[in-house]
Amino acid sequence: MKLNLTYAGALYDRTLGLYDGTIALEGISLNYVQMSHWELFRRQARHAEFDVSEFSLSTYVLLHVRGDRRMVALPVFPSRVFRHSSIFVNVGAGIREPKDLVGKRMGTMEYQQTAGLWARGMLQDEYGVPADQMEWYFGGYDEPENYVERVPVKLPNLRTRTISNRQCLDQMLVEGEIDALMGAVPPRSFRTGSPNVRRLFPNPREVELDYYRRTGLFPIMHLVVVKREIYERAPWVAVSLCKAFARAKTAGMQWLSVAGALRCSLPWLPLELEEQRATMGDDVFPYGLEPNRAHLETFLRYSQEQGLIDQRPALEELFAPETHGEVLMTEY
Repeated sequence: MKLNLTYAGALYDRTLGLYDGTIALEGISLNYVQMSHWELFRRQARHAEFDVSEFSLSTYVLLHVRGDRRMVALPVFPSRVFRHSSIFVNVGAGIREPKDLVGKRMGTMEYQQTAGLWARGMLQDEYGVPADQMEWYFGGYDEPENYVERVPVKLPNLRTRTISNRQCLDQMLVEGEIDALMGAVPPRSFRTGSPNVRRLFPNPREVELDYYRRTGLFPIMHLVVVKREIYERAPWVAVSLCKAFARAKTAGMQWLSVAGALRCSLPWLPLELEEQRATMGDDVFPYGLEPNRAHLETFLRYSQEQGLIDQRPALEELFAPETHGEVLMTEY
């Protein structure tokens, strides 16, 4: 009899086979529930509600370092995004280059968000702009809301403010009440063409490509977690899930690469895929511990430097021991 598990996460080309059932799992019947990251990460962080889920890398590490062992991670990373393009500025704030952020008011939805952690680390490593040289504003991103961190954090040596639940960061950026904003998605003002808002980097693709060529980093945003009570009762689920995610990723790329018809609404998709392979190789989303060691070590350094964790755990302790071997992540 198969083990019935519910997986909660976004839907990607690299997980489509798990969603539509074309990728079989060894010993597992998977119920795939689509859910926004905003809702999912809060529910999983607070209640470990889902058997298996996509989850914030930053919040998982924060919980683990605090001794919270309700979840165990798999070295499956369904979301990776460059973050130079995720920083926006008010055009009247006098910010022409990254160093101009020093002394400025920076908004972000929540400090522990993985997107912001990578962006802050990049600003410090690449441009000498440390997080403690800005004033931080937290709260609703595109809409006013009653702001509560998904997991409470204490931030040493930072000037911070939580905005009113009648305000949102995007509107404050438009009106010049904050100078800059970073987040996982472009703010509404930018999406709708506000003349008051622009990207910090006007040529983000070129900057991100140069960053990748120099550092080899394609920042990891999310990983996959399993409820520990399920893992301890059936440790084999870790290997089964890793294999299935690897097969789904391969199938997704094959599906996307079909010649003769565009599988998504990008007119130059075949050329984009050719350029991607020439620059980043055949496997742009590598799974497994060893292929991602440099990424994860950089991430842990950033988390400690930015005050989210007080010590860096060994990478091996973050992930189920059964998943440490490279063989589990080979292409199927």
